[in-house]
Amino acid sequence: MTDGCEFEFMEYMDEQSIDRNLICSICHKPLKDPVCTPCDHTYGRACITQWLNQSNNCSCPMCVKKPLSINELTQASRPLRNILDQLRVQCILCAQTGLQRGNFVDHINKVCPKSVVQCKAADIKCPWEGPRDELQNHNTTCIFEPLRPVLASLIAENRQLIDHVQQHDKEIKELTQKMYQLQKTATNEPNDESDASSVSDSPVDDTNHNAEDAIYIRYLPAIVKFNDIFDLFSKVGRIKYNPNNQKTEIFIFKHPNKKNGWCNAKVTYVNKESAAAAVAEYNGKHIPQWNTRLQVNIFHSKGKNLNASGIDSNRNIHDCPEAKAMENRKEFSNKDEKVSPIVYQPKPQPEDNQATAKNKKRSRPRYAPHVDKPTS
Repeated sequence: MTDGCEFEFMEYMDEQSIDRNLICSICHKPLKDPVCTPCDHTYGRACITQWLNQSNNCSCPMCVKKPLSINELTQASRPLRNILDQLRVQCILCAQTGLQRGNFVDHINKVCPKSVVQCKAADIKCPWEGPRDELQNHNTTCIFEPLRPVLASLIAENRQLIDHVQQHDKEIKELTQKMYQLQKTATNEPNDESDASSVSDSPVDDTNHNAEDAIYIRYLPAIVKFNDIFDLFSKVGRIKYNPNNQKTEIFIFKHPNKKNGWCNAKVTYVNKESAAAAVAEYNGKHIPQWNTRLQVNIFHSKGKNLNASGIDSNRNIHDCPEAKAMENRKEFSNKDEKVSPIVYQPKPQPEDNQATAKNKKRSRPRYAPHVDKPTS
């Protein structure tokens, strides 16, 4: 039974001798569970509650013009309750008389044979309720009490499962909040030049990560953004999230003096399988939105970035015989393309020679006219 309900099962003895100041002005009987209003009037709790629940009553019975609600009622003062506790009462359930009002609650909860109680196996879901004097007979036939060890173990395990579920719900809520903050950060990301967490001009410290968990991307356009890389490379695996700075492990490397040139990027995954999948998916793949063919390799902090075949992509071309031979063939092909075909053309004669030939043609010797020599 709850506090206040116990007084419903008692009656005052010799009510005519009780002081009129201890009488409820609503029912005109001695106060059982007195409460006070803000206007300093005292009533029985059951009487004033019933009064306020009526549709036409929303004020104090004594101060009609002042509004009143049940939430504004407070317990009566200690001196008033001490005076009431000295009065003699009778239990309605068991008809016992001569009880002090101050001891009536203990009588109902511990002694009264007609008070309604629960089975002692109620903690393991026994539904029985009945008078106290019938509890002993129920205990001899209760089917829950013999099962107490098993049921108690199941109930304990159930409580542990509930605790685990609540803990997981809490973790899920925290992860959801972090994901929301991450998405918000990614949406409101500043320019690449001003975001130090995603753009860098120097190598990144990889002491806390395995080399196999990261990839290195080349031939990215200068206009590439954080969101572009995240949207593309998150399709093949889960990208690592750093809780210290609340940032995703994506870094974009740009040359400080070549703002419009190609740039590189590094993406760290949570495992090496995702990194290998990214290399297999995007290495040598043409990306239409950037109009470029990417080069994606496994990232190594010491500067060796291996491609899918295991060859160091940073190795000097002169250190690889095959690459050198290929380069030589390429240069030889370029030289062949530059050589123009030979076409025979007659060698023009100099202008002086042409003039000389013309003069020779014009200065052919002519026979002089015959002139007779005079005779002497």
